[in-house]
Amino acid sequence: MITPTAAGQEEAQLYEELRRTIDEFEEGEQRQIVLNRMIKRLRFAKWRKDRMRKVDAYCQRIKPATLWIILATGALAPVLLFSMFIWVSLWVE
Repeated sequence: MITPTAAGQEEAQLYEELRRTIDEFEEGEQRQIVLNRMIKRLRFAKWRKDRMRKVDAYCQRIKPATLWIILATGALAPVLLFSMFIWVSLWVE
């Protein structure tokens, strides 16, 4: 998972890159294209940071029993599906 410090550093780095891009390109179509690309990257970084904050909050609240149920379900699902496949295969013959 991404830590809040790493997310903040990444966002600060993107803002610095945006500032350098603004200084680098003169007015024109190329500058607008680069600026739009940088704005999309900043929005995605902000969205991901918000999303990871929600995931981290959920992981902090989860109880051990719930975690064991999730793990057991994930481990037993392939066994159950394979057993059903064998049973249906034998039934169809």
